[in-house]
Amino acid sequence: MKRAWLLCLMLLMLACSAAVAEDAPRGYVKGEGYQYVQLGEYPYEKDGTVKPVLWRILEVSDDKALLLTEYVIDAKQMIFETDKKVIEKRTYRRITSYAESDLYQYLNTQGMDDLFGEDPIRQAFIEEEGGGKLFILNTSQYLTPAYGFTKARYGVTRSRYAKPTPYALAQGVYKDRNGNAPYWASTVKSPKGYQMQLVGYDGHMSWGAYTRVNVGLRLNVRLDLTQLTLSGGDGTKENPFIYTYSGASATESPTQEADHE
Repeated sequence: MKRAWLLCLMLLMLACSAAVAEDAPRGYVKGEGYQYVQLGEYPYEKDGTVKPVLWRILEVSDDKALLLTEYVIDAKQMIFETDKKVIEKRTYRRITSYAESDLYQYLNTQGMDDLFGEDPIRQAFIEEEGGGKLFILNTSQYLTPAYGFTKARYGVTRSRYAKPTPYALAQGVYKDRNGNAPYWASTVKSPKGYQMQLVGYDGHMSWGAYTRVNVGLRLNVRLDLTQLTLSGGDGTKENPFIYTYSGASATESPTQEADHE
């Protein structure tokens, strides 16, 4: 009887620890896949109807969570240019880093407003070096197995497949016969060149001119979880985590927080 009682107690403790673990976000785990977060709103339907945005959690480390939009949500050029002659002759300006691009500036101003409005959760976003608070992954990150991606650059690479939303398609994003779309990465090929890294529709790493209009956006934010409260969801794709802003972390004063804005 005593042995049976101890076994029951151990099973109960394991069940409790599993329940706690489900409430704690985690990054990608091989064999288990991703957990998901619902964060912000953005046009989703072809007519621009807005819906909550679904993000997958790539990594959780030191109470910081790196998120990636599950879908390609829009189409934007890296260098905003509409003059066809300038595009054809490639006389648009050159950049030495993603931070010099028009897309960087857009995402960290209007893009932030479009996605998150005045939601105070923006105060929990962590600045990404060279990317800002709303950014796109670089080549190295898209080759990181710990994020669920393969190290392979070329060939069909399912781990980097991404579906576009109806809105993204309406904005000009290319879609292949399997329903997948290309999207930007934040690596410049050459300071004297005119191309930026992108993830092709079949998941391979490729290059595209800064002014391409059919390449999509798959965006990222990094959250300081110490400033957030889990208010709903179980982390599944069907019922993603929902977080609300609860205030500056114990290690960050309100003054420091204001300085970050």
